[in-house]
Amino acid sequence: MTRCANYRFKAKQHFAKQHRYLGYLAACLLVLLSLGCSTHAKRISQPRTLFYDGQLQACRESLEKLAKSNSHDRDVVNLDLAVVDLLGGLAKQAETKLRDVRDRFDHLEQDSLAEKTVSMWADDQVRSYSGEDYEKILIRVFLSLSSLMHDGIDAESYTLQIQDKHEELEQSFAQKNEKTGSEYAPLPLGFYMRGMLREATHRDYDDAVRNYEVASHLLPNCEPLHWDLSRVRGGVHSQPGHGVVYVFAMVGRGPYKIEVAEQPTSAALLIADRIVSAVGPYKLPPTVAPIKIPDIVVPSSDVDSVGIRINGSPIGPTASLANIEQLAVSTYRANRNSIIARAVARRVIKKATIVAAKNSMGKDGLTGIGMDLAGIAWEASEAADTRCWGLLPRDIQVLRVEAPAGDHQLQLNPLLRNRPVGPAQTTPVRVIDGLNTYVLCWFPDARSVSQIMCSKRADLVAH
Repeated sequence: MTRCANYRFKAKQHFAKQHRYLGYLAACLLVLLSLGCSTHAKRISQPRTLFYDGQLQACRESLEKLAKSNSHDRDVVNLDLAVVDLLGGLAKQAETKLRDVRDRFDHLEQDSLAEKTVSMWADDQVRSYSGEDYEKILIRVFLSLSSLMHDGIDAESYTLQIQDKHEELEQSFAQKNEKTGSEYAPLPLGFYMRGMLREATHRDYDDAVRNYEVASHLLPNCEPLHWDLSRVRGGVHSQPGHGVVYVFAMVGRGPYKIEVAEQPTSAALLIADRIVSAVGPYKLPPTVAPIKIPDIVVPSSDVDSVGIRINGSPIGPTASLANIEQLAVSTYRANRNSIIARAVARRVIKKATIVAAKNSMGKDGLTGIGMDLAGIAWEASEAADTRCWGLLPRDIQVLRVEAPAGDHQLQLNPLLRNRPVGPAQTTPVRVIDGLNTYVLCWFPDARSVSQIMCSKRADLVAH
């Protein structure tokens, strides 16, 4: 009887232990699934909707709340807040936010071994976000624009940073992939803005010519660039008694990330094999099911330029000098295999961990089933890292308008294939003799009412 009672006691103990273990697994399952359901793409959807509805203040409040509630989202949320600040007339505040994120992204380019290790047990969302290559370049572009709209003191320095960062990223890509390609074609806008600022000194026309030539080489069919070259080669900024208005138009809705299921490519599997071999004694399976990764999407646009009039007289449409869609898609997809490889490596490591745990704890009964359930939950909890700078235009365009000094009415009209597709908007603009004035607007679609900003101190901006 004693032996039988002892056996029953041990059986109950074992059964209770297994049930406790399954309880822990169930709790872990709920936590993992709740984490996996939350992605930045879902969290940012409401602020994006508010922004495109023209509700800037409500958008700001929603973004600020998100920045406080999710530390891993903070940097990309601050990039979106910088756009809201810039279009809301707070250019200095926007510049400060952009500079802070720029410095943080530069610091995070140094890989953290601890974060890399943790991400292999969870997903890329646990890593500090260091920005996509196109975002790092565009931060410098928006810094230049913010400075122009504020005081212009650092605008030229930022234009130099655009090209420096581009060259740095291009070299890094070439070293990692042992090849160079057209994925990192430079943005003409940085060279154009530098030429514009050099020309505004009324002295450094040679520097202006050099920068306009580079921009013209990158965009050989852009007729306004040929006009700029012809003018500065003659050493003329503007006619006597005239000044210049530069309209910077952000056009369309830009790139953002969504989660997709992707079948691993052979190139990605080769990279994944290197990762798992470096981490431990793991091997890739002969086949790998589709895995979740982020992808870049760009909404279709019903606006492709902005028509400019001054005092009712037509000047012309804006010209594209920064195709953000092309930059984002090409640079992101150039690094796509590495993203897929990390996801494949995570799956292999997770499966191997479950197998090892089952071998050490026993495969029989409820324990084996529990371990299998935990493995399924672990994989199901993984989500693609969709963090990104969500409030970007599809394109940045420019038009130069020379006009007599004085107060004028500037009309801006969204166009599609040179035809108006929405109501024109009018803003007063002051032209100062021999100086530049800068106007910034964004037409995300034909129905949106654009926020139109004018530089506050044109006399200081020019010098």
